Amino acid sequence: MSRTKVQIFAGFITLFLLQNFISGQNYLVGFSKESINPNATILSSPLAGFGDPKQGRFSISLQETGIAQNAVAMCSSDTKFYMATSDNKLWQADINASAPNWVSIGTAYYVTALAYGNGKLYGTDKYNKLWTRNADENDSPWTNIGLAYETTGLTFLNNKLYGTKKNNTLWVRDTSPFNIPWKNIGKANAVRSLTNDGTNLIALSKYDNDLWTRNISSSDESWSKIGTPNRTTYGTYLSNIAYTNNKLYAISNKNKLYYAQHNQTPIYAYASYFEKNSKKALIITLDLCGINYSFSHKIKTEIKNAFNINEDAILINCSHTHYAPLSQGYSCLQDFYRNPDPKYLDIVKNSVLTATQNAINNKTDSDLSFVKGKTNIGYNRADINKDLDNNITMVMAKQSNTNTVNGVIMSASTHPVWHSQPRDFVTISSNYVGATRDKLGILKNINNVQLMQGCAGDINPYKTDTPDQTANKLTQDFSNLFSASSSAVTGEISVKFDSIAIPLTNFTFNKAVSIKKANTGKYDQTSERNVRWANRIIHQYTSGTLAKSATVYIQILKIGDWNIIALSREAVSQYAIDLYSHFNPMKLTVLGYSNDVSSYLPVKWHIKKAGPNYEGYESFFIYGQSGVPADNVEDLILAKIYTMMQ
Repeated sequence: MSRTKVQIFAGFITLFLLQNFISGQNYLVGFSKESINPNATILSSPLAGFGDPKQGRFSISLQETGIAQNAVAMCSSDTKFYMATSDNKLWQADINASAPNWVSIGTAYYVTALAYGNGKLYGTDKYNKLWTRNADENDSPWTNIGLAYETTGLTFLNNKLYGTKKNNTLWVRDTSPFNIPWKNIGKANAVRSLTNDGTNLIALSKYDNDLWTRNISSSDESWSKIGTPNRTTYGTYLSNIAYTNNKLYAISNKNKLYYAQHNQTPIYAYASYFEKNSKKALIITLDLCGINYSFSHKIKTEIKNAFNINEDAILINCSHTHYAPLSQGYSCLQDFYRNPDPKYLDIVKNSVLTATQNAINNKTDSDLSFVKGKTNIGYNRADINKDLDNNITMVMAKQSNTNTVNGVIMSASTHPVWHSQPRDFVTISSNYVGATRDKLGILKNINNVQLMQGCAGDINPYKTDTPDQTANKLTQDFSNLFSASSSAVTGEISVKFDSIAIPLTNFTFNKAVSIKKANTGKYDQTSERNVRWANRIIHQYTSGTLAKSATVYIQILKIGDWNIIALSREAVSQYAIDLYSHFNPMKLTVLGYSNDVSSYLPVKWHIKKAGPNYEGYESFFIYGQSGVPADNVEDLILAKIYTMMQ
């Protein structure tokens, strides 16, 4: 081989090695987001984050859509409304019209309730009789098919008639055109109108205008509230309801027709995917107040099966917005806060899977850089004289071939609790976390902006700032990081996931009995919560099921030399402060609200603090916990983290 050929060959080898060295510093990175807003199949969602007010907060909102003059009863098919009026007439109107045009189709004398099923109308009257007729446009005659004593609500479901009575009971009978008996199947307090969504009964209560639902799987099922007047999105006095085509309709006593929808702005599941040398990592952030470990584990298992990503390399972090649909159970709060809707959890899970798939599909060869800064958006609400975690971090992903920013993954310790208007309090939203993402994306012309929640358990935004003002401050602080000195992220992807059992200082049996006694007979939300908690703890003592420790999950995700330490529960500032100090000047992001948010995670000074103490005492009643962590909880957790970081 000639000298020239050797030189050319050597040049190719050098170029090849150089290209591989350069590409070896890069990562395949992809971003995506998917909506996790409840859809029309979910009528209403309780909003998590506050135990108050006692009557609850729900996403349901009523929108005016027409007139329904002098209605005394209402029902619907898939295509038609049917209405009986106080002048003993029967009317119908097309459902899909922008405003219903009511047409008379006969008479309906002294009707108290109306139902539709299989082409027929069913009605009860003030003389305690049950009638039926064809649901056609002719003035068809009504036929008496039995008795129906003091009926206040009537609906047709699964070929049966369900009716409520003035004596607060729920009854069922077949639709057979004969006088057959009704069967009592439980309570139905003060029902004014009754309908169903094809699976569950929906009732409108007479005196407080609350909406309730229950299933029909067995007798004496309990009712759960799904709506209550809040004077902003739901303030009209309602008289009748009907459900069809995934939508609830209502008539007010002011002769107006409404339809129900969610009062909401967009909330999302975000996915950031990282890959290098066949090692993969995934960061999911959810606009939810919190999740339980069982749910996060279920999501991770499905991601692993679908995309072959190690479960320990999947981080799920919650923004902790206090304006999201219920996504975890609060055993000692009102009944509607105790069990999240499985249909909504499926929406969240499926959105995460879709976002993951799209993030993988969108992956591009990218350079990562890390930068850290400070923010000033709040204070330590547990003790204004104590420090708080005011660190912010940002990792920027630039496409290697264009050097354009493809996405940023940020972190800050915020606590999205404030609202500006009464409507905000009952609106599904990501609060100023989402506003910050949107504002920074517009300011920097970046499509993918993801914000991870830090250790914000004892942080509140300044009371003088609106959510938008907080978002403006945080946006500016992150914007400043674009011109700050950053460091390239290099190295392999590695993960560790473990847990630690933190000893609990249990509330004693006598303490539970004492709390129950002190709160029994009081009907404010806090007293009722305390009684539920006391009953729970007393039962655990007598059944031998009292938990003596609490599991804290710790995840360490290393994307090269960018280290993410993620704690479960509502970790307070001190964890982040100590970890940032201990591992300085490491490229580090410290998170709370990750993988499981099942209680607060205080440190010693919260636990020992005298007087009113939410983070170190009262919060455990809300979460239904059997005790407070041991005084040395922080030492135990930090020691575990130090070992895992080695």
